[in-house]
Amino acid sequence: MRAHYVGMLTREDFKKAPSSPGIYFFKDGAGKIIYIGKAQNLKLRLLSYANGNLVEARKKTMLEEAATIEWRELSSDIEALIEEAIAIKRYKTKYNIEFRDDKQYFFVVFLKPMKISKQKFPRVVITHQPQTINHKLKTVFIGPFTDGAALKSVLRMLERAFPYCTCKVIHMRPCVRSEIGRCLGICCVEEKEMKKYFPDWKKRERIYFKNIRRVRSILTGRKKDVITALTREMKQAAKNQNFENAKISRDQIRAVENVFRHRPFIKREINPERLHALALAEALLKLPDIPIRIEGYDMSNLKGKDAVGSMVVFENGEPAKSEYRLFKIRMKNPETGGDDTAMIQEVLSRRLRHDEWPLPDMIMIDGGLGQWSAAKKVLDLYQIPIPLTSLAKREEELWIGPSEKYALKNLSPKLLHLFGHIRNEAHRFAITFHRNRRAKSLFLQN
Repeated sequence: MRAHYVGMLTREDFKKAPSSPGIYFFKDGAGKIIYIGKAQNLKLRLLSYANGNLVEARKKTMLEEAATIEWRELSSDIEALIEEAIAIKRYKTKYNIEFRDDKQYFFVVFLKPMKISKQKFPRVVITHQPQTINHKLKTVFIGPFTDGAALKSVLRMLERAFPYCTCKVIHMRPCVRSEIGRCLGICCVEEKEMKKYFPDWKKRERIYFKNIRRVRSILTGRKKDVITALTREMKQAAKNQNFENAKISRDQIRAVENVFRHRPFIKREINPERLHALALAEALLKLPDIPIRIEGYDMSNLKGKDAVGSMVVFENGEPAKSEYRLFKIRMKNPETGGDDTAMIQEVLSRRLRHDEWPLPDMIMIDGGLGQWSAAKKVLDLYQIPIPLTSLAKREEELWIGPSEKYALKNLSPKLLHLFGHIRNEAHRFAITFHRNRRAKSLFLQN
């Protein structure tokens, strides 16, 4: 755990924070924790606190009261999500409690079965306001979690590894999900029909309750206990030559590990052509793995007027349009030169302040060495080692370093097609936005 004094901090001090996931603690002058937060990238998140223009009004009050800040590095943003919830519940921090009133926090609720209910098995639901749940249902709450999208993603992955009931009503026959192996079947079928459809219902019942316990354990930070138990079961099953059960335990171990890596994209789901292109990009840029998330940037303006920037995102080699973002250029007097490099630096700097957006495995800029160098200065400023490329269409070159470039004609057609697709999407998105802004400006002038 690292600590620094906010009153003495400068932007340079914030740069000393690691670029890894983790949670951070603001403390008052008496050393009491007053606010806890999480970050996919601690450095970016803390740098955002250093810029008063980017801090919400309600958090400025908290910053004025804060005297020190500490952070703890963790292995993934999912671990940070879970550890943050545990810490908030443990310390009951002043400002986390105040901010909770705006319904931005999430709780996982485990609804326990009751004798008076037809529902025999525990259910798992997400809610903003646990106080509205009927407490006669003997509920168990876990939270608060601050990132609903990440929480839902975690639960989807856990539900695949440890199936539990997601049906809202009881059926007379097994549900469709049980027919494809995504449900144990017994949890949502009438009890009198259960034994008819599932002769092994007692075994399935034991598995169901074990699954619920393991999901709860993972969400309360006991991942290692779950993996230890699964490893023991896998070895015992293999020793007894029950290889089917050993495989199930092995797959569950891998699923838990994948949850905490927060890599929900499965390579086999990628289009084979794009998978080949991504593998070529991995080799060309000497990446540790294929680039799952690639961000492409382009600027558009007319002599600096109505200047805009675009960010497009490709996931698994395909456009993820819900992740696209547009930027109105804010730099002073852009009409004096329409400086692409300065615009690139502004857009990339603003993008990197959004810690809630996942960092890419690779960035592509439209332009040549000048544009590449401008973007690299921003990445160096934030000390983020994201592989950077710049595609110069006019010169037909791909820059991957200050003195390292490739002629486009020498690239594999599949790789060139992927890179061209990213660049063209960024260009299309930017120029469409620019034309809309320009038309609006002309309309207002007339």
